[in-house]
Amino acid sequence: MTEITFDSELDTESRVKSAVEDFLAYPSAARYKNFHYYVLTKSDEGEETGYYCGEVFGFENELPHDYKRFIVRLHKNKVGKVMISIPFVEKVDDIIPPEQFESVWERYCI
Repeated sequence: MTEITFDSELDTESRVKSAVEDFLAYPSAARYKNFHYYVLTKSDEGEETGYYCGEVFGFENELPHDYKRFIVRLHKNKVGKVMISIPFVEKVDDIIPPEQFESVWERYCI
């Protein structure tokens, strides 16, 4: 996971989007929809774990390629430091198999 300083929710969202765009052929063309944060756990001490999930529009072989789902895990420690995972982008990377992506999506993003 990559450590980032937690300044605001908006800053965290922009960093998540930037991480997703690193996996796209044309990051400047990225468009987002259904972008949500889902809290998984939250402690009384202020620690929090959750998932950013959504869809990003991208290009493949220089042609528009429709929206692809993505998942980014987030952890905030009790002093406010935020760490985000490497994004899982549907059908773009080989980090996890499609069945595992679907399982994580259904468990944490719906």
